[in-house]
Amino acid sequence: MTKEIDSDTAIDNLADFTAYKIRSLIEDLAKQGRAEYANAVQDALDAYLLGQVDIGFIDGWPYVLEDTEDISL
Repeated sequence: MTKEIDSDTAIDNLADFTAYKIRSLIEDLAKQGRAEYANAVQDALDAYLLGQVDIGFIDGWPYVLEDTEDISL
């Protein structure tokens, strides 16, 4: 079992999960022949990795959160 050292570690772990989960979704969508969806999710992942957007998940699907100040998460 891993113990979190500080809040920065928790944030890094969440970022790693987000990218991992989205890559998995892209792969699944591509395998299903849903290339347009896979490309759209890839675009969101690219923007996330560049720090341009935040991404949250609702029912297992990623959502781009552009204005998180108005959202209570």
